Amino acid sequence: MNLQFYKTLIAIAELESFSDAAKHRNMTLSSLSMQMKTLERDLGVQIFDRSVRPPSLTPLGRDIAERSRRIVAEQDGLLALTRTDAVLQGEYRIGFIATASVRLLPGFLSQAAKNASETQFRVETGLSDALQNKVAKRQLEAAVVTRSDADLPNLTYTNIRIEELVYALPAGLNGQTLDACFKQKPFILFTPNSGIGRLVSNDLVRRRYRPTTTMILDSVEAIMECVNMGIGFTALPQPDVERYKRKTVGIIPAKGRKLEREIALVTAHEGLGNKQVDALAELFGVG
Repeated sequence: MNLQFYKTLIAIAELESFSDAAKHRNMTLSSLSMQMKTLERDLGVQIFDRSVRPPSLTPLGRDIAERSRRIVAEQDGLLALTRTDAVLQGEYRIGFIATASVRLLPGFLSQAAKNASETQFRVETGLSDALQNKVAKRQLEAAVVTRSDADLPNLTYTNIRIEELVYALPAGLNGQTLDACFKQKPFILFTPNSGIGRLVSNDLVRRRYRPTTTMILDSVEAIMECVNMGIGFTALPQPDVERYKRKTVGIIPAKGRKLEREIALVTAHEGLGNKQVDALAELFGVG
């Protein structure tokens, strides 16, 4: 397929004149005529009615000219895409842990609209382990996850935020020690196979806290509503607690060493280049 022939055909269709089209295309009339005869031969159809002077497009010829406009437009778009200096180009599949998407996703998409307008992002949410596995399998270009002892060796982690995890206590437990809380109310644990759940579970073991009863839920909103209703208490990232708690709910930090989670942008070692990873991190305000 010679796109120059199609551009010539478009010029003839728009100007309705072989001679004017030849001038527009900066070529001789004989060269233009030869191009159109070659195009007809290659396609195996009659594009022009030469029984009239000047030759006119056949109904099929008009359709071919219209479709040629789309072909040329697609080529121009492809060339513009490949000539841009933007680091991020094309479509990126990126995953978000649900516990961070409410805070990070809107800002990320807003910055992307301003600074990476030529890039499209397909977003999905999930748990940290599942998202990391998808990045490792190249089903996602990147993901925002909670770091833990489940970090995979073939992935690169770029920290984008650190959040403190705190204990949220219902009104009936305010003012009591955590040891007393564990004896009186169920402890509500975010699903253990998540980044947050694993961090909290490990911290409970390290501090030798032994809940009398443990409830496991996979929704931050559901956990906090249970705390609001006085059903039990929990440990979650402070921004989530502050977002969903009622005024009667108390907050206390972990005793001694802070309990923190690192939210990271994870990419595959052999996936995106360093410049692309840096550009993605900048959309989260890192850099």
